[in-house]
Order: sequence, then structure tokens, then C-alpha cells
Amino acid sequence: MPREWFLDYFTPPALDAWQRAQTPDITAQEVSFLESVLLRTAAPARLLDVPCGEGRHALGLAKLGHHVTGIDIAADNATRAQLRAAEAGASFDFVLGDMRNLPGDAPFDGAYCWGNSFGYLPRAETRAFVGAVAGRLRRRARLVIDTATVAESLLVELSRNSWTRVDDELTLLLECEYDVRASRLDTTYTSVLRDQVVDRRTAHHFVFSSGEIVDMLAAAGFETVDLLEDLEGSEYALGSERLIVVAERR
Repeated sequence: MPREWFLDYFTPPALDAWQRAQTPDITAQEVSFLESVLLRTAAPARLLDVPCGEGRHALGLAKLGHHVTGIDIAADNATRAQLRAAEAGASFDFVLGDMRNLPGDAPFDGAYCWGNSFGYLPRAETRAFVGAVAGRLRRRARLVIDTATVAESLLVELSRNSWTRVDDELTLLLECEYDVRASRLDTTYTSVLRDQVVDRRTAHHFVFSSGEIVDMLAAAGFETVDLLEDLEGSEYALGSERLIVVAERR
């Protein structure tokens, strides 16, 4: 496994597929959820989005009046964020950089790590990341983590090979292997666009149990407020398709 696979993974073919899957309705629902769980008052807040991708959540929150700093390592996402901002008539502070090197302009009123990126780093680096986020948040500020690669979701019934239809033109073949020594999911994505294979690349996610995440957050100075399985606030359970963690800095 290339240890830092994410350094060159997020180029146009992968980003185009992800953009097709994340419709405006999905983004609007997620932005509404984030605002509702992160903020205690109606006043504009300073928020940290890490990693921010092309800024779909950051721009949605910026349009609601919040000041958002987003950090992402992909240069193509920086370009896309600029285009999205021009189209949205809003802006946020995009920092081209590594999630392991967070901006120093603390404190923030809230932070979120959305879209499966929580598992990009090995265990020691993930613990360091959580600690770094804690150090940039105000007391009682919240952190939201969204992941579908948590053990209680992923390993109950791991599908080694599956097809996912993104839209009428794009279908993805997912070929999965699980490294038991590293507790790591290795997934090769093959993109089939209009019956033609247009891209093939592999991503790697370290898999944490929900309890491991709670312990990691506690060690960094957070109290876990909620473990949810969806945006409606349903409680997370064994076999849920995703985990949304809401934690508060003590």
C-alpha cells in the first residue's frame, strides 16, 4: 500500500465521480444538519472543514453567514472550489494543505470531518489529527465526524465485489480487500461511463471501531454527545450503513 495514497488520488476522474454522486439535494441536507448540530446560537460562527474537498459544505455554510476555513490537499479541489464559489456567490478560506497540518488561526466555534476521510491516516496519525482539531476549538465547541468505514458498519457483511450506479451514465465497480494486520480496507474503484471503462484507482481506509473512536476523542479532550446513523438523528447500531459522531470539546 502506498502509505500516502491520498496525495495523488484526487484528480479529475475521481473527483468527477464523487461530484456526480453528491447531488445538490444531498449537500443541502448535510449543510442543514451540520449547522443544526454544530451551532448553539444564530450568530455567525467560525468553522473548520477538514478536509473540505471542493467546498460544497463550506460554501453552503458560508451562504448562511458563517466564516469557514477549509483545508484540502488536492490542487484540483482548489480550482473547483473557486468555480463553485463564483457560481454560489459566496466564498470561504481555502487552504491548500495537509489535514495533518491544520491552520493556526484558532479558536474555531466548530469543526467537521465529512465523507469517509476520517480513515485516511494510520492510527497514531489519526489520534494526532483529533488532538490537533481539539487544540483549535473553543471550549464547548463541537466536532462532527462522518464515516461509513467504521468496523460495526463495514465488517458485519463486507461485500468483496459490488456495483454501484451513480447516475444514468456512470457505474462503479468496487473490489475490496481487508488487511487484518493493519485493520485496513483496500478498495479498487473502476469507473464505467457510458459502457466504457474510464478510470481505475485504489483507495485505502484504516478501519476503527465505534468504541475506538469514542476513546480517541476522549483522550483528545472531547465528550461524545451522539452516535447517529443518519441526518434524522437515528441512533447508531450494529450494521448501520454510516456513523455520524457528534463530540464536544470539554
